[in-house]
Amino acid sequence: MRLKIFTAAILLSAGLHAQNQTEAGSFPVMTEIPAGYFWMGSRGWGHDYDEAPVHKVRISECFRMSITEITNAQYEEFRPEHKALRGKNGFSTGDDEAVVNVSFHDAMEYCRWLSEKTGSSYRLPTEAEWEYACRAGTYTLYYTGDGLPGPMQKHQQTERDLVSVSLKVMQSEPNAFGLYDMHGNVEEWCY
Repeated sequence: MRLKIFTAAILLSAGLHAQNQTEAGSFPVMTEIPAGYFWMGSRGWGHDYDEAPVHKVRISECFRMSITEITNAQYEEFRPEHKALRGKNGFSTGDDEAVVNVSFHDAMEYCRWLSEKTGSSYRLPTEAEWEYACRAGTYTLYYTGDGLPGPMQKHQQTERDLVSVSLKVMQSEPNAFGLYDMHGNVEEWCY
């Protein structure tokens, strides 16, 4: 699971034959991620000590990834009862917010359901695919550079009373591969 903030969401990966458009607004819009390589890992300092050493990773085949996290509206077509969890702890109330309160198994079931519904093969991205897609050809801490611009910084306040922030998708500029919210919105499950 890639750490951002809040609770895990779903970002899909699929083969090139997966559809690239929404059907009645219900299926995720996908974009092609080209094959290539990147440097994965850390120098082993601080809280990233378990990601050492830095090593070269090749993504040998292009693939498709959803341009945003899966939204409440998309997920609830699969599991309508999830609507009862909207707003739990003050998070993710709108149709166009990233779905949260989803377990790894829920995410896997959603991928299976979407595959059956569309006839295309969907799955969660691997950690390497996620990081490669997130970096989008950059070598800095974030695809935006060594820091995050203000609008991408979600400052949830928990000092005394929880002050939640919006989890609406597509609120920041996309990276070079056309992916939104890869930093600063929610955690995302990886395969």
